[in-house]
Amino acid sequence: MKFTMQDYVEQTLSACQALLSSSAQMEPLIALYKKKKPETLWLVASGSSFNACACAQPLMTRWMETRVELMTPFTFLYYTPDIKPNDLIVVITQSGLSTNAIAVLDRWKDNGNIVCLTGNREADVKDHTGLVLEYGVGEELVGYVTKGVSVLCVYWLRFAQLVSGCPKHEIESALQAWEDAKAKTPRFVQDHWKALSAMQTVYCLGTPQSAGAGMEAALKIGETIHVPSVYYEVEEFIHGPNLQLTPNYTLFFFDSNDDASDRLHRVYEAARAVTNQAYLITMDPAYQSDPNALVIEPKVDAGFSSLAALPVPQLVSALVSEQLHSTMQHPLLKQFKRIVSAKTENFVNYDEDEA
Repeated sequence: MKFTMQDYVEQTLSACQALLSSSAQMEPLIALYKKKKPETLWLVASGSSFNACACAQPLMTRWMETRVELMTPFTFLYYTPDIKPNDLIVVITQSGLSTNAIAVLDRWKDNGNIVCLTGNREADVKDHTGLVLEYGVGEELVGYVTKGVSVLCVYWLRFAQLVSGCPKHEIESALQAWEDAKAKTPRFVQDHWKALSAMQTVYCLGTPQSAGAGMEAALKIGETIHVPSVYYEVEEFIHGPNLQLTPNYTLFFFDSNDDASDRLHRVYEAARAVTNQAYLITMDPAYQSDPNALVIEPKVDAGFSSLAALPVPQLVSALVSEQLHSTMQHPLLKQFKRIVSAKTENFVNYDEDEA
């Protein structure tokens, strides 16, 4: 049986709920964290794993006494930050086959403060570090990961909640909002099918609270629909990038549902004056009658705004790319990958997207 992105979106909630019902997956990391009492917790990840961490980082920073820093493996490897002796470094690779993550593990393999977090502890990373932990995603064969993003985000939220003593029910409410977004997105895609199937250039806009969802939207749309898609903080967008805006552009606004919302709403309304393809993902009930808005319920803490919104870009990307058959790569990408690869030789491409 061939699984699709939609299949893995459907599997996500149960995997997230399993993390809330048991802390077994993260007990070794919690024990190490309590032993080290790190000044800084470094999350080292790329791609969707980076975006998942960005979804969780605002609440981790608020709940935990430790500073939480997010960095790509490339930056961590070549521009290593000031690491204190008791800092804890967690390198994340869902596949366990990412060459950039392995390079970081090799550089720091003699450091007792480094952990690898992965979806498969039997993958190649096991040969490059002493402590490899799984975060509960299970199998996800599709390379355009969906389940892994939400599960990794919830893993870090659960970790932060356990070490800080914050209540768990907030995460449970956020998953209700996630489920509502998942339920509403297929109809949203259907209602806007002509516009979404004709996207040419896409801007994904948000705030520090909603940046994780915005960055993941830009990544997923670019990966699957194969159109230029970038993320900007909403205010930075109107300081230059907006000058190229035309009626042909598509914009997704990810509302953080906090004090910054009024400004984001204003920019959204300004964008609607130029293009009909401006869409708002929000928890604000004032937009219930706006056909270009997807209103998520229940309204939860702004720190969960990225997690709640994740199914929207995931399903937009999945449903549009499936109908357009747009995931096929240009034949010259084979040469690109022979010159430089992001995965080890043991990587298997199950997406059938190579010409």
